[in-house]
Formats: sequence, structure tokens, C-alpha cells
Amino acid sequence: MGKYTQISLQERVHIFNGLCRGMSYKDIAKSLGRDRATVSRECSRNSKNGYYCYPQEAQKLADNRKAKHGYKVNRIGGLKDYIVAKLKGYWSPIAIAGRWSMEHPNETITPEALYAWIYGKEGVSLGLPKLLPRAKSKRGKVHARKSKDKIPYRVPISRRPESINNRDELGHLEGDLVFNKGSQSSNVLTLVDRKSRYIMLTKNESKKTDVVIKATMIHIEEHGAASITFDNGTEFTDHQKIIDQFSIPTYFCDPGAPYQKGSVENTNKALRRFMPYELSVLEITQEKLDQIADSMNNTPRKILEFRTPFEVQNCIDPFSKRCVSRVKQARPALEVVDNVKLYGVALRS
Repeated sequence: MGKYTQISLQERVHIFNGLCRGMSYKDIAKSLGRDRATVSRECSRNSKNGYYCYPQEAQKLADNRKAKHGYKVNRIGGLKDYIVAKLKGYWSPIAIAGRWSMEHPNETITPEALYAWIYGKEGVSLGLPKLLPRAKSKRGKVHARKSKDKIPYRVPISRRPESINNRDELGHLEGDLVFNKGSQSSNVLTLVDRKSRYIMLTKNESKKTDVVIKATMIHIEEHGAASITFDNGTEFTDHQKIIDQFSIPTYFCDPGAPYQKGSVENTNKALRRFMPYELSVLEITQEKLDQIADSMNNTPRKILEFRTPFEVQNCIDPFSKRCVSRVKQARPALEVVDNVKLYGVALRS
């Protein structure tokens, strides 16, 4: 009999998506290669008010239960000395955990477990936080946005088709706002095509939903779109206007999981090279944003096989110097989800 392993975050995402699709515990367990009782126990332990929690919340509940048994670092012989030595060698907890797990497949460890021990009583007494790449005396908290149940017709990202998830088609966008120091009103709207990484930037003087959605619609009208994914910020409350005018679906990340729209999140990080947080909003003009977008859209990307976003977006093959016909995109059917509540998805048996 094989050694039992704990349910991972990826498996919790799979369970959550399976429940969204109406799958039974038996079918979910079969697709995971797990026993039905394992899936049933997972749903029972990590549910609230009869609804299986969102994967990140379920992971947090499981981690909290494990924490009651002490740090895993203390239960693996030789690991503490290994961590200290590698931290002094300027390794990050991610590198330490990955290397240790590769060398000790029967005693794997996660970066989160290392961080918990480093910032625990013993780690602090050894001065380990000071050895981290970002030396902080206390670990920063992740302030996740609360679920915005006021957003009407909100379709969760778990219902987004695989053709979008796999970046098979052009025209599927991700949207977000970027703020600079000194103003939480004036902002920059960032729209990114998931396949081509082509970006569009607009300066808004307000983060009110009517202003943000109007700017989004202008870009869609000019460039076209097959779908768009947002986080749960109230600035996207009026997304229904996009659906009504362009007949394209909108999707929303799980609460507290903006990383699920990774293309725009990574783009926003890259934007800081041109638009550092300390830069006054008065210095951020639409002309400057157009120049930034043009520069980023014409820079070769490794992930695009060293083509530029502009070339991929416009279906240009730079190596043959000819234009490749763009495949007409089929728009996914719209749907309204009624079984995903505040805490997650309704349980199945």
C-alpha cells in the first residue's frame, strides 16, 4: 500500500471545480486517484454552512489544524541545520524547500512550513528573519479582498472554459487597476490579452465603476474581445454593461486570489519599471502610458518564443515576414451561476 499524502492546494482546486460542475464525490475521487472517503472527509472538514470553501480558504483551515501539532521542521531530522546553513548562504525559503524535497522525496517540506518556523519563536531567537531576502522582523499579512456578493451576475473563474485557461485563443482579456503613491482615486486601467500578452493602458481620474467600465468598453470596442476576467473589486461592479453591449462573458477570481489572473498581475509588476510607485500621479499622462504600452508591446518575450506581443496579437510571423490569418474566435456561452455562495460551492454526495 502506498504512502498516504495530504490533500494539496491543487487537489482542493480540482475538488472545488468538480463540485461546481456537479460531479459526485466518487467521480472526483476517481479523477484524482484518491479514495472516495478521502474526498468526502476533505469536504466535511473544510466546509462552512453546508458549502465547501474556496480552495485557498480550505487550505488555510487545513494548515491551521496541522499547526496544532507543532512545526513540521522539528519533526524532520537534520532539516533545521540545513535551513540555517542555506539561509546563511543566501538561499530563499523557496529554494531551500525545493532542494530539500528533491533530495529527500520521502520527507518533503513546503516553503510555507519554512516561513512558519523561521518566524516562530525558535526561528526569531536564532535571528533567521534577518537572513531572508526581504529581511523583516515580522511576517507581513496578506490582506485578501472580501467576497463582493454585491457584484450582480458574478460568474466565478472556475466556470471559465479550458480554451481560455489554456490560452488557445486571442481576445480573452484580464483587467486590473494600478495605483500610485498619494492617490487611491486616480488610477491606471490595465488590460492584457492572455494569449499574446498585448497590453492596453488608460488613465482614470476615478475608480468608480462607471468610469472604469466605460474605459474598458472603449478598448473592447476598438480592439475587440471574446471574454474578460476581473478580481472582486467594486470598480468592476458594472461589468453587466460589457455583457449587454458586446455579448461577451465576464469572469471573476475567487475572493483573495488575484493571482488567478496572472497575466495582468505580472504586467502590473513590469509596469513599475516605467511607473514606480513613488511617481506622482500628476506625472502619469495618457501620452506617457501610450509610450509605455508601445514599448512593452514591441519587446520580444521568451514565453512568446521571442516574438513580441504586437506580432502575436496581429498574427504576424516575423521570421517569414508574412501575415498569418487570424482564426475567428467563438465566444463562450454566457451563464449565471447559482450554486456558488459566499463560502464556496454547494456540497455533493
